[in-house]
Amino acid sequence: MQEGKTYHDFAHVMGVYKNVEKLLKYEAGNRTVLLTAALFHDVKRGAKNHGTNGAIFVKKLLASIPEFPQNLIEPVAEIIEAHDKNQKTKEEKLFSDADTMDAFSNLGIIRSFMMYAKEGFSLENASYDYIGLIDRFYKELHTKTAKKLIANDYQKCKAFAKNLMQCYR
Repeated sequence: MQEGKTYHDFAHVMGVYKNVEKLLKYEAGNRTVLLTAALFHDVKRGAKNHGTNGAIFVKKLLASIPEFPQNLIEPVAEIIEAHDKNQKTKEEKLFSDADTMDAFSNLGIIRSFMMYAKEGFSLENASYDYIGLIDRFYKELHTKTAKKLIANDYQKCKAFAKNLMQCYR
């Protein structure tokens, strides 16, 4: 990741990492695989097909670490490759939820509005669009656990955007 050139920075990585830890309190999954994937899932974010390119990079990186369990390299790479695509396995879906949950954090709100500004949205139009975005993100969560864990943050995000929209009425 290039610092300052993406909105998926180290704070996002750590948000996803913490979300994996939260989800694993209630859902089954390989902790080592999921947490390793969290640390590296956006390592090639600036590249085209960043999930695929990230998976290739991480396979090589983890293979070069003798202490890393070799039997876990492929599962980590599969999660990284699938994190922004169609998730099929339980762990891919769990990881996708951890990644999506970060959008509902305070940093996630700011990150979204920074992206809207970069795309030339007015604050008013960004507010309207943002509500649709977080509604979609919430509906696309795979696990009931993720929905339960971020329900209050989801409502906070909607209230924030609705309050912004009130400024334009």
